[in-house]
Amino acid sequence: MPNGGSDCCGTCWFNAKNKMEAGYEHDHDPEPDFCIIRELDIEDPFYTYCANHPHRNPQKLDIPIGPVWTGDPEGNRKIWKPSPDTEEVRLALLRLLSQIQELPEEEYPIGIYRDEMIIRQLGDLREPRAIRDLERIAAFKPSSSAGRFGRDRKATVNLALQAIAKIKQSKQ
Repeated sequence: MPNGGSDCCGTCWFNAKNKMEAGYEHDHDPEPDFCIIRELDIEDPFYTYCANHPHRNPQKLDIPIGPVWTGDPEGNRKIWKPSPDTEEVRLALLRLLSQIQELPEEEYPIGIYRDEMIIRQLGDLREPRAIRDLERIAAFKPSSSAGRFGRDRKATVNLALQAIAKIKQSKQ
C-alpha cells in the first residue's frame, strides 16, 4: 500500500478505526479515521502524522504531543493543526522533559524525534517551568549518540537553547 511512511495516522493505535492496535490490520474497516486523543477527523490517514504515533510513543501516552502534520508522496510535511495548549498538556510535557536523558533512545528516523518535539512545544508555549530541565538538556554533549541510525544530541541541544531563549525573551 503506498503511503507517506509507517509513522502515519493510518497505522496509529489512537486512530479509532484501528481499535487501539498499531499497524495495517484495520486499514479496510468501514469506520472513519478519527484521532481519539485529539478528537480530530483524519481526512488522509496515510499522509497525516503526530508525535503520539507508536513509533515515537511506545508507552501509549494519550496526551497530545506537538502539532499534527500532513504530507505528500514526495515526503514533504507541513503543520496542519497546531499543538494543543492546556494545563494538562503542559504538565505532561514538563514531566516528559524531566525524563529526557543524555543518551538518546532509538526512534523512527523520519520526522521530528519525540523529545525534540517536547522541547520545541514547551519553547513555543514559552513555558517558564521548563527552564531548569532545558538548561540541563542544553548541557548534554552534542555527540552523545545511540541506536542503529546513529542519532545524536546536536539538534536536541540546539532546540533546548532556542527554547530557553524564547522563554527568557517572553519574560522581558
